[in-house]
Amino acid sequence: MQTAVDQRSPRRDLALAVTAFLIALALLQMQGLTVVTYPFRLFVTMIHELGHGLAAILTGGDFVRFEVTKYGAGLAYTTGGSRFAIIQAGYLGTALFGAGLLYVSHRVRQPGRIAMGLGVMLAALTLLYSGISVSRLGPVQLVAVSVVIIVALYLILTRESDQGRLAGLVVALVAGVMLVAFSSWDNTLTIVVGVGSGLVLIALGLKGSRDVIAVTLTFLAFLTGLQAITDAWLLLRIVSLPEGMMPLNDATTMSQAFGGPATFWALYWVALDVIVFGGAVYLTYIRPARQAGQRSG
Repeated sequence: MQTAVDQRSPRRDLALAVTAFLIALALLQMQGLTVVTYPFRLFVTMIHELGHGLAAILTGGDFVRFEVTKYGAGLAYTTGGSRFAIIQAGYLGTALFGAGLLYVSHRVRQPGRIAMGLGVMLAALTLLYSGISVSRLGPVQLVAVSVVIIVALYLILTRESDQGRLAGLVVALVAGVMLVAFSSWDNTLTIVVGVGSGLVLIALGLKGSRDVIAVTLTFLAFLTGLQAITDAWLLLRIVSLPEGMMPLNDATTMSQAFGGPATFWALYWVALDVIVFGGAVYLTYIRPARQAGQRSG
């Protein structure tokens, strides 16, 4: 009985992967920012900017903060580190994120743990690097937030009923909203995207069925991996515009810092993104299928 289930599992997982791929592909075909595509555009932008920031940390620099704008663009503020790695880590980092998520989520028996771990990571990185800081509060604001936090802790620690502790959690949430409003109001969208994505993934990992979790993680992997490729391709078209019409972008920054035409860097990222994500697709689906065919033969 167990053997029959195991034999059907790869076929089911492949069907789920095809479903996730088709959904991601359909979203990528939609033109412009719509109600459907908007949250996913913001998610991919967040991954892009976090790629810049994490590259700064890994190369000995500092990740100051990042922003996701309402237009679907973003900015990452870093100091120190390797500019060569940091500038490239937006497009390449997004492809690596998609590739890693695709591969890892299919190598574990409980993908819910991947969803929860990813959710915690995204929420934590957002809270750390979205500009929220007590040091940015004025004296009156600091006192107000401190009083609300003390009240929240009092309710949570002293109430014996679930209702009382729930009230404490609500007051703690109010303190968090006050801290965001006072210290990083101009970056609220970034906080909503990062923390919101994290909470959704954590809830999915805790309550979702295995199939739902697998489809969601595979969808996010395909979405970010394919979007990295299409964004790099769009960048290649952008850098061919006249200089006065060209917006600030990673390819021109790379060209100014290290030489070579911006078109070279854009095309270079397209090629690397295809290799990185294509390699993940091969390792996740094609190679196992070939190995299974050889064993059955």
